[in-house]
Amino acid sequence: MDLTSWVILPFLLGSVGIYGLLKLLQRLRSSAYIQDAVVVITGATSGLGKECAKVFYEAGAQVVLCGRNEEGLKDVIKQLCLIRGGAMKFHKPHMVIFDLSDVEAVASAAREILHLVGKVDILINNAGVSYRGAIVDTKLSVDRTIMDTNYFGPVALTKALLPSMIQKKGGHIVVISSVQGKISIPFRSAYSASKHATQAFFDCLRAEMVPHDIAVTVISPGYIQTNLSLNAVTEDGSRYGVMDKTTAEGRTPEEVAQIVLRAVGERSKDVLVAGPLPTLAVYLRVLAPKLFFSLMAARAKKERKFKDS
Repeated sequence: MDLTSWVILPFLLGSVGIYGLLKLLQRLRSSAYIQDAVVVITGATSGLGKECAKVFYEAGAQVVLCGRNEEGLKDVIKQLCLIRGGAMKFHKPHMVIFDLSDVEAVASAAREILHLVGKVDILINNAGVSYRGAIVDTKLSVDRTIMDTNYFGPVALTKALLPSMIQKKGGHIVVISSVQGKISIPFRSAYSASKHATQAFFDCLRAEMVPHDIAVTVISPGYIQTNLSLNAVTEDGSRYGVMDKTTAEGRTPEEVAQIVLRAVGERSKDVLVAGPLPTLAVYLRVLAPKLFFSLMAARAKKERKFKDS
C-alpha cells in the first residue's frame, strides 16, 4: 500500500463512521419525535390509513383514528390492541366518526378530538376518493364531491386544529397527496384538480407556519395497492368498481406507511413516492412541457380507443 492509500483510507473509514453516526442520531431523533405524540389519522379504516395507524402505534404514538365506518374503525383498533413490542409504552387508541366532506361535521369532530386527547401533535390527512371519467361527460356535482372530500375536507380539519397547535407553539401537518397533484393525466381531471389544489394550499401553509414551529409535509405517492380505484367515482357519480392494473401492481400500503413514518420523523417537506416513469413525468412537465403534453395526448387517445372498443 502506497503513501496515498495510507492517507486516504483512514479518511474514508472516518467518513463512513461519521455518516453512520449521523444516521443513527437521525433515527433516534425521529423516534423521540413520534414517541408519545398524539397522531390523528383520517381514512383510517383501510388501505394506507390503516397501515399508518399500525406503524405510528408501534412507534409509540397515541393514535386517533378517523373515518365514516364505525365497525371498520373498531376492527382496526382490535388489530392495534394485538400489537406488543418489548417494554414499549402503548397508548389507548381512540376513534372519531365523521364524514370529511361535511364541513360542519369536521368542525364538530375537531372539538371531539381535542376533548378526547387534549392536543394534536401530528395530523395525517389521508382520506380521499378517486375519479374516472371524461370531462365532457362528467356532472359538475361529481367535481364538487371530489373537491369536498379531497380538498375542502382536509383544509377544514387542518384549520379547525391549527389554532391549538399555534397555541402550544408546535405541531405537524401531513397530507397524503398524489403524483397527480404534480402532473395531470387524462380521464382523472377531478382527482388531479383536487390534488393540485391540496399541494398548493399546504405549500402556502408550510411557509406561513414557520414562525409557529409547525411543520408541513406533503407526500405524493404513485399507485398503491388499495381499493382507491374500486371506490372511485365515475362521470355520473356511480362507483367505478374496477381494480386497475396499475393499482394492483403498485406499492403495498405497508411499504408506503413506513415511508410516511420516516418522512414525519425527519420532518420532510415534500416527498415523491413514485417509480422511475412517474418521476420522469414530473420533471418533464417542468423541463420539457411540450414533450409532456404530447405524451399525455397520446395517452388520452389510447385510453379513449380502449374505452370505445
